[in-house]
Amino acid sequence: MDVDKAFLRYTEHPPDAQRGWDLPPAVFIPLTLNDNDSHVLNGYQLGEPIYTSTLLVDVATPDFSMPYNVIIFTCSLVAFIFGSVFNLLTRRFVVLKLDSNQ
Repeated sequence: MDVDKAFLRYTEHPPDAQRGWDLPPAVFIPLTLNDNDSHVLNGYQLGEPIYTSTLLVDVATPDFSMPYNVIIFTCSLVAFIFGSVFNLLTRRFVVLKLDSNQ
């Protein structure tokens, strides 16, 4: 069965994203062999249409926490780089000579 709404954009989610979306009913029209009726299609008579019930399709519910995770990761990375560069720029490197007589 083909489903066009495999992936929804964030603007297409209904207000209640937990509910999903409704799949409309299918229509089944049985064909019988009968040449005496006016509703004939290639030698087959069209029967009464049969409708299936509607279906509620559950979709993956976005939690929209990805922007929060990106902000936290970016801030942590910037703080780590800034701290490392600041530490290297403000540290005084001193060369110590060890006396071998001791």
